[in-house]
Amino acid sequence: MYYMFQVILSKNENAYALFSALRKNNIKGVVLPAQSLKSALLDNKEETIPQFVGLRHVLEYDHDNNYLVYCIIKEEQLEEVKEIVHKVTNEIHHKVGIMYAMPLAFVEGLE
Repeated sequence: MYYMFQVILSKNENAYALFSALRKNNIKGVVLPAQSLKSALLDNKEETIPQFVGLRHVLEYDHDNNYLVYCIIKEEQLEEVKEIVHKVTNEIHHKVGIMYAMPLAFVEGLE
C-alpha cells in the first residue's frame, strides 16, 4: 500500500535540512510554498480597512514562508520518514508544524 505523507512546516529554521535529509534517504517528493489563512487575509489589499482597527491591519510586515512537503511512500517507509522528520526538526513537538499520512487507493507512474 502507498501513502501520501505530508509535512507542513510553520517555522523554517530546519526546512532545507529536512528536504536534504529526505533526499539523502531516497525519499522523493514535492515542496510547495504555503501561507496560513490568517496571513493571507491580512495580505488582502481589496478589502477596505475599518476606521478603528488594530495596528496589525495597517502595518505591512513580512510573513514567514511556510512549506508543504508531499511524498508518496510505501507503507514500510512510513516509520522511517516520520523518524527523519523528528530527527531533523522539533517543530512537530512544539506544535508549529504538522505531519500526517493518508492511504492512497491507487498510484500510477511512480516507478
